[in-house]
Amino acid sequence: MIKLVRILVLGAWIGFLTACAGDVTGNKNVEEAREHLAAGKLDAAVIELKNALQKNTDNQEARWLLGELYFNRGAYADAVKELVKARELGKTDEAVLPLLAKSYLAQMDMESLQALSTDRLIGDARAIVLAAKGQGELMSGRAREAADLIREAVVLAPTASYVLLAKAKLQGVESGGDWNSVRTILNDILELDPNYAPALSLLGDIELQGLNSKGAEEAYTKALATDASRLEDRYKRGLVRLQEENLKGAEEDAAYLLQRAPKTPGTQYLNGILLLKQGKIKDAVTALDVARLDENRYPMSLFYLASAHQLLGNPAQAEDYAYRFLAIAPNSVQGRKLLAAMKVASGENDEAEELIRPVFESNNEDTDALNILANVFLNRGEIEEGQTLLAKVAALQPKSPVAQTRLGASLLASGDVVKSFESIEAALELDPNFKQADVLLVSAYLRQGNPEAALKAVDSFEAKNPGSAAPHNLRGEVYLSQKKTIEARESFQRALQIAADDFSANDRLAFLDISEGKYAEARKHYNAILSAQPDHLPTMLKQAALSELQKDAEGMESFLRKAMEAHPKAVEPRVMLARLYLSLGQPEQVTLVLNELDQEGQSQPDVINVIGLSYLNRGDYPNARLAFERLIGLRPEAPQPHHNLGMVFRGLGETEKERLEFEKAIEMAPSFLEPRIELTRMFFRLNDRAGVEDALAALKKLAPEHPEVLQLQAVKAMRDGKPSESLALSKQAFEKARTSRNMLVVAQQLWTLDEKSESLSMMESWLKEHSGDIPVMLEVGAAYVATGEEDKAIKQYEAVLDASPKNVLALNNLGWLLRERDTDQALEYAKQAVDLGQTAQTLDTLAIVLLKSGDTVKAQRTIERALSMAGDDPAIIYHSALIDSQSDASEEAVNKLQKLLSGEKDFPERKDAENLLAELK
Repeated sequence: MIKLVRILVLGAWIGFLTACAGDVTGNKNVEEAREHLAAGKLDAAVIELKNALQKNTDNQEARWLLGELYFNRGAYADAVKELVKARELGKTDEAVLPLLAKSYLAQMDMESLQALSTDRLIGDARAIVLAAKGQGELMSGRAREAADLIREAVVLAPTASYVLLAKAKLQGVESGGDWNSVRTILNDILELDPNYAPALSLLGDIELQGLNSKGAEEAYTKALATDASRLEDRYKRGLVRLQEENLKGAEEDAAYLLQRAPKTPGTQYLNGILLLKQGKIKDAVTALDVARLDENRYPMSLFYLASAHQLLGNPAQAEDYAYRFLAIAPNSVQGRKLLAAMKVASGENDEAEELIRPVFESNNEDTDALNILANVFLNRGEIEEGQTLLAKVAALQPKSPVAQTRLGASLLASGDVVKSFESIEAALELDPNFKQADVLLVSAYLRQGNPEAALKAVDSFEAKNPGSAAPHNLRGEVYLSQKKTIEARESFQRALQIAADDFSANDRLAFLDISEGKYAEARKHYNAILSAQPDHLPTMLKQAALSELQKDAEGMESFLRKAMEAHPKAVEPRVMLARLYLSLGQPEQVTLVLNELDQEGQSQPDVINVIGLSYLNRGDYPNARLAFERLIGLRPEAPQPHHNLGMVFRGLGETEKERLEFEKAIEMAPSFLEPRIELTRMFFRLNDRAGVEDALAALKKLAPEHPEVLQLQAVKAMRDGKPSESLALSKQAFEKARTSRNMLVVAQQLWTLDEKSESLSMMESWLKEHSGDIPVMLEVGAAYVATGEEDKAIKQYEAVLDASPKNVLALNNLGWLLRERDTDQALEYAKQAVDLGQTAQTLDTLAIVLLKSGDTVKAQRTIERALSMAGDDPAIIYHSALIDSQSDASEEAVNKLQKLLSGEKDFPERKDAENLLAELK
């Protein structure tokens, strides 16, 4: 075996020596690479050059050729790396520096470019480096320095294409955009070298400046015919083709770029606009999100993202991107129009006017600006001004049925039905098949109070569109306006017979089903919509809302998760899910849901608000304060954040600030009940009778039948020693709002009045109708304990755990109730309770169960932790003494019991404490 190993090793050395005897310099690979280059086989040339470098990493010729190849392919960083290495290996500056200078320029690495020395260069090589440096200075805004460098380059090489190109660029700057003089220089270049791609590219840029998109496309195409790998020209040609609505050509350019440079912002910018035009909105957003990483170079990526999010129904994100676009291009007419239209849609009319007014004033015949400004006026109730502008649009566009229809719609909205008919009929004369005008005509008849005429108009519309679902949907709307739900349903169902996935018909039928409590049927219609439009966010949110109506928290969460997956940057589903967690008593989940939003999403007011509420619910008042103060900064006119901040100050014990915030909210919105209610509660807490009287008087004036107002009156009656009146008011509140909270208030009052049987019966009846109501189940369990029905209490708490396995109160109480019956099970429950919520009470229960299990050491340690949290709780002090008495600490137990019993505090186990003290003495 040893001999065999030696033979194998010897064979390996022979193979190695044989290999060394071949081409170890890589020069043969370099020669083959040159042959491939001559034949235009660039990929093959790259492979050979890399093979050469594998054999000899110091092959300067391979490095230089590879640098040139990378440069020609637009891989400038790789080009720089290889050229620098070639120079280090001894390649002459004359060969390396011109290409290196061009690479630095292409990379916008001005510092490295200007650091290149030309001292050892002469002739064309020196001229090219100077021309590159000159272009760098030009791009940096230093025209004088650029001129000195480029003019010296022209003297050195007056016919060099690269140098003349630099001269053309300088001429464009110095002439202030005199493109004819630049064309003259480009013509000189192209006479010398008709296929010089950079000159053709610049010619394309000039044609584009002159709005000659066809000329620009021809120039870029010629440049690409010379060198197909010019990615920048392909990108620019793709944009030109999009401008010319040549989607097929643009798609070809985008496909090439996606193959060669898929991750660059330019490629994704072009791809994003193309996808937007193709109606692939979600994919467009994904692409444009890459482009916006270089938003200063591609500011329109923000504009298109705003448009895309608006189409996706994400108004918050749309508005944010529109603002960011205007921050870069504040005078953009299209940007101002887009954001102004958003502001109109959200009811922020003053902001919309501020945005669109400069556009209108610079061109008072801009129909988009006129329409937006008209909407602002109409929304503010300035009907005459709005209609004047719409009439102007109709005059500017006399052959536009759209303009006539918009005017008709505004006249109809203002109640001028007669004139609205004139505009609608004018629209239909211009285009008898203009659907919007037909639809508006039906609305006009309905507004006139003439449903028969409306139905005849629907018949006429149907005659023009016999195979369409739209007339049936319209007829259904007419019937709905008359509250003829049976006929409306039949019409919408006919629409579905024509188009089973028709959005309007399914949506309206779902609405009818929900109003009739047919939730399963409504779900089917929403599913039909989503089968056609799987990612339709509004319908996904309606699915979640339907689950909420069905009290199906798990289903609601599932639908919202799907919406989040389909729209990861959408704020609405995350806020809805966060609110669901708040309602389920899981505020800690809110942060997990909202943290996945990007910085823009987390800056949305709705998100900040729900985060603040989660902190408030957790008792984290400092962070809640920060959130609501930030929200007030964003929405200074909103009263709700002040109300919430008042609740924060209540938690912090800062009563005066609490009062001020509630009063601010009331001042902003005098009819806003919640801060008035909380202010009344504050006066109760402070025993401020005058404050209570004034606050209650205001509440009774505003909302005398409101359940909370009735409950506050009940509290006052109870404090005034009128329990029967208090009970009557609480019952009245419960009849107004049959919630578990209001029911429990009544039940608790009955219990206090020693009507324990009626109280318990009321809660048990409630649970028969609302079997999963955890708070009521817990109250019933407590009632059973109080009446000595521990078996029933145990079953009740076990039922709570079936519905809510992590309910700390149920776990703790079961631990206590089972401490004698089933100590092992009790210990398991008590430990879970402590793990989920470590409080003085849960630790106290665990300590007693540990004592019952015989682990007095752990019991003593645990009760000490409970005492550190609530050292004045008499029950915990008694339990501590009890544990001491069974831990050879009788004297300490006696001291604790004597001190405890010397006071007058009453507690359920006082008699047991007295007995224990007697035993120990």
